[in-house]
Amino acid sequence: MKITDDYNAKLKIWAQEARVVAMPSPKGIPSFSCQRFSSGAEMNAWKKELLKKIAKQGGVQWTN
Repeated sequence: MKITDDYNAKLKIWAQEARVVAMPSPKGIPSFSCQRFSSGAEMNAWKKELLKKIAKQGGVQWTN
Protein backbone atom coordinates (compact mmCIF):
# COMPACT_ATOMS: atom_id res chain seq x y z
CA MET A 1 0.00 0.00 0.00
CA LYS A 2 1.31 3.44 -0.87
CA ILE A 3 1.44 6.16 1.77
CA THR A 4 -0.95 8.25 -0.30
CA ASP A 5 -3.56 5.49 0.02
CA ASP A 6 -3.21 5.19 3.80
CA TYR A 7 -5.61 7.47 5.68
CA ASN A 8 -3.48 7.51 8.85
CA ALA A 9 -0.11 7.88 7.09
CA LYS A 10 0.48 11.42 8.31
CA LEU A 11 0.09 10.35 11.93
CA LYS A 12 2.43 7.39 11.42
CA ILE A 13 5.10 9.60 9.83
CA TRP A 14 4.81 12.16 12.64
CA ALA A 15 5.11 9.41 15.26
CA GLN A 16 8.21 7.94 13.61
CA GLU A 17 10.10 11.24 13.34
CA ALA A 18 9.10 12.65 16.76
CA ARG A 19 10.79 16.02 16.23
CA VAL A 20 10.21 18.90 18.61
CA VAL A 21 9.37 22.08 16.73
CA ALA A 22 9.63 25.48 18.38
CA MET A 23 6.35 27.37 18.35
CA PRO A 24 6.40 31.01 17.25
CA SER A 25 5.67 33.59 19.92
CA PRO A 26 3.06 36.32 19.44
CA LYS A 27 3.95 39.98 19.85
CA GLY A 28 1.33 42.68 20.13
CA ILE A 29 -1.18 41.04 22.46
CA PRO A 30 -2.19 43.50 25.18
CA SER A 31 -1.46 42.25 28.69
CA PHE A 32 -4.42 41.23 30.81
CA SER A 33 -4.93 39.50 34.11
CA CYS A 34 -7.15 36.59 35.07
CA GLN A 35 -10.75 37.43 34.24
CA ARG A 36 -13.99 36.08 35.72
CA PHE A 37 -17.30 36.56 34.00
CA SER A 38 -20.83 36.10 35.23
CA SER A 39 -22.20 35.32 31.77
CA GLY A 40 -21.16 34.39 28.28
CA ALA A 41 -22.37 37.74 26.97
CA GLU A 42 -20.07 39.56 29.40
CA MET A 43 -17.11 37.43 28.27
CA ASN A 44 -17.90 38.06 24.60
CA ALA A 45 -18.07 41.81 25.23
CA TRP A 46 -14.63 41.67 26.90
CA LYS A 47 -13.20 39.64 24.00
CA LYS A 48 -14.65 42.10 21.49
CA GLU A 49 -12.91 45.01 23.25
CA LEU A 50 -9.63 43.08 23.37
CA LEU A 51 -9.85 42.34 19.64
CA LYS A 52 -10.51 46.04 18.97
CA LYS A 53 -7.32 46.94 20.88
CA ILE A 54 -5.35 44.38 18.87
CA ALA A 55 -6.76 45.69 15.59
CA LYS A 56 -5.97 49.29 16.57
CA GLN A 57 -2.33 48.27 17.20
CA GLY A 58 -2.10 46.72 13.75
CA GLY A 59 -2.60 43.10 14.64
CA VAL A 60 -0.38 40.41 16.14
CA GLN A 61 3.05 39.57 14.72
CA TRP A 62 4.39 36.03 15.07
CA THR A 63 8.14 35.71 15.63
CA ASN A 64 10.42 32.72 16.01
